[in-house]
Amino acid sequence: MKHTTSLFLIVMLLIASCGEQKKSAKDALYEKVMEVHDEIMPKMGDIMKYKKQLKEKIGMLTTESTEENADKIAELNKAINDLENSHEEMMNWMHGFESNFEGKVEEEVIKYLNTQKEKIETVGEMTNNALKNAEEMLKE
Repeated sequence: MKHTTSLFLIVMLLIASCGEQKKSAKDALYEKVMEVHDEIMPKMGDIMKYKKQLKEKIGMLTTESTEENADKIAELNKAINDLENSHEEMMNWMHGFESNFEGKVEEEVIKYLNTQKEKIETVGEMTNNALKNAEEMLKE
């Protein structure tokens, strides 16, 4: 009876350890891509908020027609444009991202995910720069 219990425990441990699989390189890379996406996505709300605030600031400056205000309005419009471009790039990336890799060769998937990681990191950089610039403009 003692041997049967020991044998049973050994078999159960083997089954349990076989069930634990390490993440593949593909899965780990996919997670990294999604981490970058998940870090940037909440900032899309900030983009909309800053665009609205920048437009309000433009509205206040247009009441007084001076050359200085015209220059400031041009800067504010550029900041709005940068925010819009950042938002559009994020939407384009999301619509173009493919997450179904069924039946595809792992090397191709890894190459694709590396490219997507670079793209989403670029979008993140654009977003962070546009937001930082907008924040600075709103402080002035």
